Formats: sequence, C-alpha cells, structure tokens
Amino acid sequence: MTERNPDSSATPEVSLSAPPLSPHLAAIWGAFLHEGVMLNRERGTRLLEIWGNGCIELISTLCDLIPDIWKKVQPYWYGPQGFPGVFEYEVVSILGEQLGAYLLKNDGNLPSNADIQQMITDLVVTFFSQGGSHEVPTDQTPQTHRLINLHDRFTERLTQLEGGHS
Repeated sequence: MTERNPDSSATPEVSLSAPPLSPHLAAIWGAFLHEGVMLNRERGTRLLEIWGNGCIELISTLCDLIPDIWKKVQPYWYGPQGFPGVFEYEVVSILGEQLGAYLLKNDGNLPSNADIQQMITDLVVTFFSQGGSHEVPTDQTPQTHRLINLHDRFTERLTQLEGGHS
C-alpha cells in the first residue's frame, strides 16, 4: 500500500507555482474524492476490507492528492472562460471512482504516483477540452459562478435522492 506523505500538501512545486488552495475548496474536493471512492455502501465496505487501514486513513491518503489536482488545473482555473461542466463531478469524483476501482482490483494497493498523475492529467485535460464553456455573468468572477453552479447541482441531486430518483 502507498504510504501517506505528511509533507505532500507543502511540496515546493505547488507552493511556488500555484496560488494557495483554499481550505474550503480542499474540503469540497476531499468530499468528492470520498464520494467517488465509496460510490455506495456495498462497494465502500468491500473497499475498506481490502484496504485494511481504516476509512480515515484511506480518505487522508486520497486527500494527499488534492495539491496535485490543484497543480494540474492551474493553466485553466483562473482563465476568463467559464467551466464546461462541474469540475468536482467530472474530475474529482471520477478520480475517486477510478482509484476505488484500482484498489479493488489490486488488493488494496494504490497505483504508482506516475499513474495517479497521469489519471489526474487525463481527467483535467478531458474536462477542459469539452468546449462549450458557460458564460459567466458580468457581475461574478468565474470562481463565484462555479460555486453557485455547484450549489445548484448539489441541491438538485439532494432533491432527487430524497424523492428516490437517481
């Protein structure tokens, strides 16, 4: 199993080449990684049995990847364009799904760091290659618009779940 790197959130590459990642956004991404990894109760139970180190340790290990996601998204994040979808659903959660599937197929072992970096790059590039970026209202920054869009989609999904729709 991949060991947790306690210093990964302060790697020189991230701190020198990218603006700081807000704790709020890091928490959101951590939640979406968790969602993607676990998918449902049955998968989550199997995954934790195979992982063998506990849920907190798994999520902590996965959250160590958040600075890597932040670094890979920098060429796009502060651009004037809107986002072609919801980054958290289409990149962060999908990364969690891919890592969860890998863990299940590989006796609880994570892919190599190089493979994880390639997964992140592929997801980020695919997301921003979709085109069709949404127009950002003139009274909002792209980041504000993204958070409003994320909130609206999250609220919509909660309503669907409460009503039994998926």
